[in-house]
Amino acid sequence: MAPVGTRPGVDEQATPGPTHSAPAGPVRPEVAHVVFVAHGLISPLNAALELSRRLANHGHHVTFMSHADISHEVEAHGFAFVQLASDESIRREARSAGNPLARLRAMRRARRRSITNDDYERAITALDPDLLLIDLEMHYATIVSAHLQIPTMLVMNWLSVFRLPGLPPLNSKLSPPRGASRGEARFRRAWIRVRLAAWGARIRHKIGRRGVGDVLRPVTYGTNHYADIKQVAKAHGYSLKENTNRNEWVRPFMYTRLRVLCLNSFELEFPHTPHPNIRYVGPMVNRQRPESRLQSESRRRWDAYRAARSANDGGRPLVYCSLGSYWADADFLRMVIATFERRPEWDLVLGLGGQATEGDLGPIPDNVLLLDWAPQLDVLELADCAINHGGITSINECISYGVPMVVYSPSLVDQDGCAARIEYHGLGVAAGWDTKKPERLEQHVARVLSDPAMHGRVQAMQRVFDRYNEEGTAVAVIEDFLAAAGGEAAAD
Repeated sequence: MAPVGTRPGVDEQATPGPTHSAPAGPVRPEVAHVVFVAHGLISPLNAALELSRRLANHGHHVTFMSHADISHEVEAHGFAFVQLASDESIRREARSAGNPLARLRAMRRARRRSITNDDYERAITALDPDLLLIDLEMHYATIVSAHLQIPTMLVMNWLSVFRLPGLPPLNSKLSPPRGASRGEARFRRAWIRVRLAAWGARIRHKIGRRGVGDVLRPVTYGTNHYADIKQVAKAHGYSLKENTNRNEWVRPFMYTRLRVLCLNSFELEFPHTPHPNIRYVGPMVNRQRPESRLQSESRRRWDAYRAARSANDGGRPLVYCSLGSYWADADFLRMVIATFERRPEWDLVLGLGGQATEGDLGPIPDNVLLLDWAPQLDVLELADCAINHGGITSINECISYGVPMVVYSPSLVDQDGCAARIEYHGLGVAAGWDTKKPERLEQHVARVLSDPAMHGRVQAMQRVFDRYNEEGTAVAVIEDFLAAAGGEAAAD
């Protein structure tokens, strides 16, 4: 197992990974106006806000832009926000027609209008930014921005999405063996399965109802449909063939010519040589972030609980459980509660992420605090163990607070790959999704609570995370990119 305080590839005799500090280069700009085009999902947004906070602390000006109404979260952090309103207005127009034939015509008109809509381009031009940071999945923005010749970096919350030697697909449970061989044959088969799955999904889409909708529905700013993106690219003279690759992990494709900021630590990866386009700049965890979604009742209950625990916890272990804010599985949550009912000497804080209610879960034992929204960072500050679903944001926040994990991956998106990395680096236990065996969960939690070596490895990785922040890696990489872009412009 790789020592977690070291860089994979250097300390395991593999190919070297990137250093934390950005290389010396042209003189960096004193002040830049950065526009961050965000998707609006909570976890990536939190990371984007922390990155922007660090940029602002270095004197740069940041404006957020999105089709989603994230004004409350953005403005709570002190940043300006521009909402792209035409996205929803075009869809409303398409739905407003009366009879079916008129509505069909309205939808066709709305689709044509959405493809050539200049709302985003006009908004960007008016802001006149020095740099565009665009969420990796905001394809509309990336394509429409290309001809504006504004320096652009893509931002992703995932770990590596590229097909590279030593890396299985990010949705795979595979991990490298701890020997000379890296299991490349297994990895190749896994990548073939990814391509077959993508091909099958495209076929099902084309022959299904959604495929019919490709010629009818308006194109949205957040679209991931290849048919939509292809039409936008054609309308704006952008060559998908020259600028994208459909054989990487991300659907529908990955960009091949743009620099990618990975808001993660390279040390959390499996050993490999990173793709030349990617820059790991460390996790973006703001320990003072305002919890804008935390309800007053949850805040009151947590504050009272924390005060009581501070006064006298009797050395009782505290475990935190959350499945994030996108979904919940009531059967799994009931199993977690049953586990702690079996172990009354352990305490549990269970955050529901607004996705379930107390009524869904049955009787709650005295050693369980149930919160509609949990102040996750506050809870992790006190926790001895965390149970999560393998989301990379939750993983990064656990490590940032030195908390080892029990990861139950439901195999959505990248969660299997994240869980495999936690197991590989000895930062916790990776478990297959299960809702009926509380005794197994009990064993996993007991193992994590009683393993000082695991706690030590998490704390070592925590120090790695801290170094990215202390060395200002993210800001340095962005400033060097801007300086290089300015030099190229001057040369032209």
